[in-house]
Amino acid sequence: MRKAGFEFEYEWEPFTCAGTHLTFDAHRTTRLDARTCSHWGPAIYKWEGGIHEGPHAGGTGVLIGETGDLRQRIKQYVHGTQKSGNAYWRETFLTKGDIHLYVLRLGDTVCEVAPRVSVTLPSDPTASGNLRLIYEQILVLEQSTRGEDVWIVNKNL
Repeated sequence: MRKAGFEFEYEWEPFTCAGTHLTFDAHRTTRLDARTCSHWGPAIYKWEGGIHEGPHAGGTGVLIGETGDLRQRIKQYVHGTQKSGNAYWRETFLTKGDIHLYVLRLGDTVCEVAPRVSVTLPSDPTASGNLRLIYEQILVLEQSTRGEDVWIVNKNL
């Protein structure tokens, strides 16, 4: 049996609009524009914040996702109708607290494919939809293994 390794450095940067860290509540009435937003286009993102009402009140929730068009995706959270997707997340999480938007910034990513043989992956995951999906799933898994009392919203579906 072969063993592979995968390591990457990352941080979550606040998504800002006109210099202000965007919350879901503010997003409902904010016009997103490429000139005033801190990020545009493909992205790996997360919504995170304290929950004030509902069954998870008093806790923190995290929703991690990926998209080829960040503006379009985050607007879907306001108007979308997917019962097991954006409508569910809006009604059970995004409208229940002070939820902020973040965008992933990657550092070095190294994948060991064989003993002493490694491949360095692009530090821009937006170049490939498949790579974005891989990072999204790894980040959800990593968040769930931290041992923190955090509701990982997209693990419940």
